[in-house]
Amino acid sequence: MGIRKVQKVGKSTFTVSLPREWVKASNLQPGTEVDVQSLPDGGLRVLTLASMKSDSKIKEALICPSDPDPGYVIRRAVAAYVANFDLIRIDFSKISMDLAGKEKIRKMLKNKLAGGEIIEESVNQISIQILLRPYEFPLNRLLLRVATMAHDMMIDVKSAMAEKNGNILREVIERDEDVDKLYFMASRWLTSMISDQSTLSDYGLNEARDCLEFRLAFRHIERVADHVQRIATNYLGAMDAVNKDLADSLAATLDAAGKVFLRSVNCLQSGSLQEANKAIHDSRKVIAVGEELMKRVVDENMCAKNIGELIIVVDSLKRIAEYGMGISEIAFNLHAE
Repeated sequence: MGIRKVQKVGKSTFTVSLPREWVKASNLQPGTEVDVQSLPDGGLRVLTLASMKSDSKIKEALICPSDPDPGYVIRRAVAAYVANFDLIRIDFSKISMDLAGKEKIRKMLKNKLAGGEIIEESVNQISIQILLRPYEFPLNRLLLRVATMAHDMMIDVKSAMAEKNGNILREVIERDEDVDKLYFMASRWLTSMISDQSTLSDYGLNEARDCLEFRLAFRHIERVADHVQRIATNYLGAMDAVNKDLADSLAATLDAAGKVFLRSVNCLQSGSLQEANKAIHDSRKVIAVGEELMKRVVDENMCAKNIGELIIVVDSLKRIAEYGMGISEIAFNLHAE
């Protein structure tokens, strides 16, 4: 709306005129009060009292699916959750959803929406209220918690490879949903911070662009957990056919990938760019080991099904190292002078 001059009124008061178009659109009159907020980047945010009251209202999302696919409904609900809606209503009146489909939706929403509680349920509707608030869990702690959960999954898969323990692998497969839940929660909070930059400092961020870097970091960590689940699922199928020497090599590569991943996350916290640079080089070494391991798996004397499963395992080992490299690069973006 253009550049405006700051004017001095009296001995200590400075003023700047408001854009005429905005004043008319907001129905402001002489004497109307507005709220002026200072932003972390040095800017100012001017809000009318009416818009402040509107922001304080519960944001409600109404989902009226026309497709009886439970996965479609779940994805719509998760999207509304990430978009920072406080109340999510799912209306089934336009479709015929069986009891099994509704139970799947109910279970998945419970597992994926942190702080979400079903407050109302009928034949044609489910209502979910989001009760958790961002200030109850600082962003840095949440990032470290999600990364630790993913790393703990790797440690357990490594133990399962050494012990040929399928029960551990099955447990790891289930724990991926816990990582997903915290990832969606982080995405929700970051969406909120981008919308209201005045809250950035409350969560340890300096600029709005930091939200984008943290969102990408959380996404990388969530994908790492997905690949650990993928390793557990496929190794479970091939486990009995894997000899000890190959199992030890797979476990050692997973251990190396896990360590470089966790070091990369720690660089986000510490801001050490030298360590981030070393982590990038070490990630490349793990990827190179993975390439050699891939050739070895192809030459193993096993059935085609087991070889295919182990190829997926090795590919995921490499992907974990690649995501570790990506997180280290985010550390450079966040902590560049």
